[in-house]
Amino acid sequence: MVALDEFVDGVSVHLGNNDASNVPRLAVVFAARQALKRFCDESFAYVVNAFDPLAGTSQVLSPNDFHLSITDRRCEIAIPDDTHIIKVWQLSDECCDAQGLLDSIHSYPNIINLPADDSKTDNVVVSLSINQTTENCPDFIYQRYYDGLLSGTIAYLQLMPNREWSEPNMAQVHMAAFDETIRKAKSHISNGFLKGRPSTSIPATFG
Repeated sequence: MVALDEFVDGVSVHLGNNDASNVPRLAVVFAARQALKRFCDESFAYVVNAFDPLAGTSQVLSPNDFHLSITDRRCEIAIPDDTHIIKVWQLSDECCDAQGLLDSIHSYPNIINLPADDSKTDNVVVSLSINQTTENCPDFIYQRYYDGLLSGTIAYLQLMPNREWSEPNMAQVHMAAFDETIRKAKSHISNGFLKGRPSTSIPATFG
């Protein structure tokens, strides 16, 4: 995970004046958190896998893979702190059918209520979002979408009322770049998950 204050230097460079270069760290972290949350909520790009360690899988966990546990029809995923599930994409390598995914209900923050007692649930793929308390950004999102997230952070800062760094008119340019980043990320994720993928493939890459 990358600390949200890693956006501080980028903000100072892009805003480019003495007043803006003195934006408090806490303000930058707050703005970066708002940008990251909206990015996750709208793009679904914070994709992670979860595997059942008792199912005999030889899967080696990467930084974007987590363990899950199942009790009756309750699947609990050991997701990172300050995150929560916002979408379920897959329940098994055999690819849960569309109705099964519709019937599986996720509840805050990390529980999936399975559609049936015999639901095959050994390779879960979900999208996460962040909470308003997080101080970190997932590495692969930071590395892949840094420029767009920085634009979003700057836009949120410039839209803050009655601050020495407020520039509402300039915020439109940065917000447009941020919106385009969200659109491209959402398209990438949707294409991977929804368009004729093989049932044994994981339809997104994590960088």
